[in-house]
Amino acid sequence: MEKNYYLMKVADGVEPFAQGPFETEDERDEIAREVHAVMDEDDCLFWADVDERGVLTVGSYMAGFFLDEPTDNIA
Repeated sequence: MEKNYYLMKVADGVEPFAQGPFETEDERDEIAREVHAVMDEDDCLFWADVDERGVLTVGSYMAGFFLDEPTDNIA
């Protein structure tokens, strides 16, 4: 089993949704920026990784993550 990357959105702070798996962390983070841009104030967004052994790790994005421009858009 290879490592997989997911997004976990919690709508209105109570209703969870999973999105993925994504092939890479960068792909997941790009989608996270798109999802975050249209989220409501009470929504939350978390990243989740499932490693090669099937172990789930969930974490939060730092607020500054969504303020930074992706590095691949720099000319």
